[in-house]
Amino acid sequence: MSIGLTFTGKIDAPPVLLEAAKVLAETRNYHLIAGETGLKVTLCPLGGDLNILWRPEEDPVEPWLVRGSCVSTPAGAGLHRAVAELLDNLPIRALTVEDETGFYRHRDFRRMKEEHFYPWLKTLVDVCRQESGKGVSGMQLCWDLEQYAPEDIPDTVITPMGRFRLGELVRLVEREGIQALADRFFLWDGRTRDARFYRNRAINALWEKCCFAPSSRSKEDSAINSFILNDLERAAKLDPALPLPRSSYREVCALAERTPALPEGPELQEEFSPGYRKGLVTHAVGALRLTLLGSYLYGWEQWKNGGGTHLWSDGAGPVWRVNAYRAQQGDARFTNQLDQLHGVEGRTLKGGALRWGWREVREADELLYQAVCEVIAGPSLFLLTATCGDPGQLGTVAELIGRISVVSAAARRETVQAGR
Repeated sequence: MSIGLTFTGKIDAPPVLLEAAKVLAETRNYHLIAGETGLKVTLCPLGGDLNILWRPEEDPVEPWLVRGSCVSTPAGAGLHRAVAELLDNLPIRALTVEDETGFYRHRDFRRMKEEHFYPWLKTLVDVCRQESGKGVSGMQLCWDLEQYAPEDIPDTVITPMGRFRLGELVRLVEREGIQALADRFFLWDGRTRDARFYRNRAINALWEKCCFAPSSRSKEDSAINSFILNDLERAAKLDPALPLPRSSYREVCALAERTPALPEGPELQEEFSPGYRKGLVTHAVGALRLTLLGSYLYGWEQWKNGGGTHLWSDGAGPVWRVNAYRAQQGDARFTNQLDQLHGVEGRTLKGGALRWGWREVREADELLYQAVCEVIAGPSLFLLTATCGDPGQLGTVAELIGRISVVSAAARRETVQAGR
C-alpha cells in the first residue's frame, strides 16, 4: 500500500537531461547520482527519491525514451508536490504522468492530502486500532526491512518517525483529528520545506540513524550528529513556537562538542525518547538474526583474496564478523574447527542449531580473546567471531550469542509493513 506516480516521455539525449537535473538539484539542495542508464534525485529521507531511466529508440536519429517513478509515502504530500514541480522543470517532451492522486493535473495540494494522504494514514491507524491491547510485539509500519530491527516493546509500533503506543495513536486521532498525527508522522506534510519538515527530518535521524556516539568516533557519527543539530536549529529559526526534542538536541550537542544554540521554546512531549540505536538492535544476514548494541557501526571488510566479511564494531567493545556459506547438497553441518576451543557448548534453535567456544589469538603481538560460533539453518552455515581485548568481555559476548536465532525461508515475522 503506497502512494506515488510514474511517468514516460522523450529527451534529446541523456547529457541534456542530466545537466538540467544537476542545476535543479543544486538550486534546491537535493542530492543527485547518475549512471549510464539513469539518474536518481533524493529530495528527502524515507524513500524520497525520483528515479529516471533512459534508453535509445531503435532509430538512432530519434529522441531517447525515458521512464521514471517516485513513491511518496511515507515521506508525505510535500514530497509528491516537489516531484511534480521537478518534472515541470526537466527537459522531458511528450511527458505522460500517471498520478493516482490526480495532483499533477489539478495542483490542489489540500485536496491531494485530504483525498489520498490522510485516508492512507487513517488506514494505518485502523490497523493500530485492531492490534491495540493485544500485547503484540515487533509491529512495524513503513519500516525498511533491509536494515536492523529495533527492540520489541509490546503494544507499541515501530516507525521511521519514532516508537508509539498503538492506543495513543488511535486516541490522538480521535481527540485531535488526523491532521495532528500527520504533522508528526509524515516527514514532509507541508507545501514547502518548512519548520516541521526540518524538525521531522531531524527526528527521523535521531530515531533511525543516530548512534548517540561522540562525533570524534567516526566520520559517520560526526556527519549524522551535525545533520541533526543543523536541522533542529533551522526549524527553531523558522518557527520559534514549534515543539522540538530539546533534550535530545542537548545530548547530541555534548556528543558533537558543540555549544547549544537553540533559543528558549517548547519541548516536544512524547513517551519514548528518540533513539532505537540506544538499545539492542537485530541484524539479518540471510536466515541468521544477530542482536548487538545499536551503537555498533556496520561495514564490509574486504579481504586481499577477493572475499570479505560482514563486520560490526563500536571502537571499544568486541568486534563481530559474520560469514555465510551454503551446502551444495542437503543441510549444512557443523565443522570440526570448534573441537580445539575452550568451553565449547551448543544449543538447538527453532529451525537450526549453534555451537560455540573461545580461544586466545595474537594479532600484532597483542593477546586477544575470540569467541567462535557456528550456526546451521537448513543448507546455510554461518561462521561468527567476536574478538575482544579483555577476557571480561566474553561474558557479554556469551549473552549476545544466547540471543542468536534463525528464520526459515518460509517464515515471516509478524509485522505490518505499509509500503514505502
